[in-house]
Amino acid sequence: MEVAISSLLFKSHPLGKVIDLARAQGLSWLEVWTEHLWRDDQGDLLKRLRQSGLSLSVHGPIGDLNITSSNRGIREESIRQVLQSIEEAAEMGARVITIHPGFLTGRQDAPDGIWDMQISAFTRFAARGKQLGLVIAMETMERRNKEVVIHPEITNQIIDAVAMDNFGVTFDVSHAHTVMDVVEFIRTLRKISHIHISDTKDGKVHVLMGQGEIAFGPVLQALKEKYDGALVVEGWNPKDEMGMVQQSTVFLNAQLAKLAAS
Repeated sequence: MEVAISSLLFKSHPLGKVIDLARAQGLSWLEVWTEHLWRDDQGDLLKRLRQSGLSLSVHGPIGDLNITSSNRGIREESIRQVLQSIEEAAEMGARVITIHPGFLTGRQDAPDGIWDMQISAFTRFAARGKQLGLVIAMETMERRNKEVVIHPEITNQIIDAVAMDNFGVTFDVSHAHTVMDVVEFIRTLRKISHIHISDTKDGKVHVLMGQGEIAFGPVLQALKEKYDGALVVEGWNPKDEMGMVQQSTVFLNAQLAKLAAS
């Protein structure tokens, strides 16, 4: 496993500069937030990313989107934007793209009512990803109103229903902690394709690692048994972006060193 960062950690910086900042920190993997790309692209960023020498992953768009919305216009536009981000991920040479699952539009809606839309959307994403040589990874979400894909059981059910070899799961460690024991979550999941990692404290997700409630030693040991890829650090401290990046990567590298020595 290797340490990587989300471009969102440097949200205040242009994405082109984030490429340089990641390399300056000695990192070899960067996860590009699609909204970061769309905000800053002047027509050359995909080429710059492809030629950056960094391993890349992408976080698909999420702002104001819901691929299972009961509003057909919102649902169709959400799917269109995700498909666009899949094309861009392939163009920049990314290995995997993370996509948020759909959620309930209203509290009165039933989870079973969005099942078909969920499976249809992810089957479509995975089919296009397969054509482009890209892994499509559905993210596990935190416990909050209207979210549906929060437990390992429903995650496994969606994996089985889509049934494509390039379709998997982005396991979010911080999200999982709001739902159940993180190690048990990992052991129950049948497939992990990508990892997002940060801490959780008092229900707040994406806290600086080491300042929350998660015991990362057992978590990393459990991940090691079924995963060997990037650990993408997430979070954002607008008052000290560089500090959060440096503290997170130092902490995570130290945890990985302990794991290797054990």
